[in-house]
Amino acid sequence: MGQIAYHAKTGAMAEAFSAPDSVWQDICQSPAGTWLMPQTDWPATPKTSIRGLRFFAHRPGYPDKLPAPESYAHTRLKIEIALALRRTGYQADLEVSGQTPNGDAWIADVLARRKDDKLIAFEIQFSSQHLADFRSRTMRYSQSSVSVCWFMPHKPVANRLGKALCYENQAYYKEHGVFVADCEEIIPFWFDIKGKDEYPDQSPEIHFGRGQYNRRLTIDEAVEGMIEGKPYWQYPHWNWRA
Repeated sequence: MGQIAYHAKTGAMAEAFSAPDSVWQDICQSPAGTWLMPQTDWPATPKTSIRGLRFFAHRPGYPDKLPAPESYAHTRLKIEIALALRRTGYQADLEVSGQTPNGDAWIADVLARRKDDKLIAFEIQFSSQHLADFRSRTMRYSQSSVSVCWFMPHKPVANRLGKALCYENQAYYKEHGVFVADCEEIIPFWFDIKGKDEYPDQSPEIHFGRGQYNRRLTIDEAVEGMIEGKPYWQYPHWNWRA
């Protein structure tokens, strides 16, 4: 459920979720080809889901493989993170693309800019992925001088990520009797949610850290804290500055 499109002539960007009703109506009534999808430059079709969520989709006929569609919950959380960042006074853009000096591409769900111009990407991961993929995607951002954090549901993603790290750190457990379910390069925020196709009426509570180090946060507190550098690593745990 793409949230941005670009005007074919002017290059102006439109956001589906934030456009005033009158502007959205004008976009919907525009001739085909007026608005283009990012990454592909293919004509965009403005749509509204049965739940009332506005979005842009590729018009039929795109000749190549389409980008993987985002779930309803993914899109809703992406919007919430962007709005939370804007409420706290930071620039936040959705679906921003970039690449490393070597040409490896990345697309940030939300890219925020601090007042010192440092960039921070907020990635949402609703599908399980291999630990190596977390690391390689994180490395792309690092090579582009962009910090990144990950927002993921506890089940299955955060739970499986923690198990993979525990398995990797078996030697530490055998020596110290402590499970290591985090690593310094991956900054994880997690939450409980029923599934990809549902999203609660109230914003989900965000968790950071484990066990005695766990912090319960609102989305505003989580994103503002990330921007302000509150997460800090002290082996073997992530911690949150008061």
